[in-house]
Amino acid sequence: MSAFRFWPVVLALGAAVTTTIHAAESMAGRWAESTAACAADAAKAPLIVSDTTLRWGDDVCRIGAQYRTGDTLHLEAFCFGDGSRRAIPVSLRLHGDRIVVTWNRAARGELRRCR
Repeated sequence: MSAFRFWPVVLALGAAVTTTIHAAESMAGRWAESTAACAADAAKAPLIVSDTTLRWGDDVCRIGAQYRTGDTLHLEAFCFGDGSRRAIPVSLRLHGDRIVVTWNRAARGELRRCR
């Protein structure tokens, strides 16, 4: 009977470990359509993600608000490029070593993590 008292504690610890593992999945890094694109210098890489910034082509962005729904990270990006400054929505959906990008409400395709 006394073993049943500990089940809530075991379940809570299991949930905490699962949450930590899920949160540890990082989208930070370089992402490109191909291995050849990964070999390009940083200025030509299609997408560079850090904890606080994004870079895609001529746009350099500071990450503002962010939230997660399922496996998708939604960001408010404050971007500078082409002589203008603007806030744009960005969504990054991670599956393994691939990421699906939506940039300023337009689907931009699936990219692979550069090694």
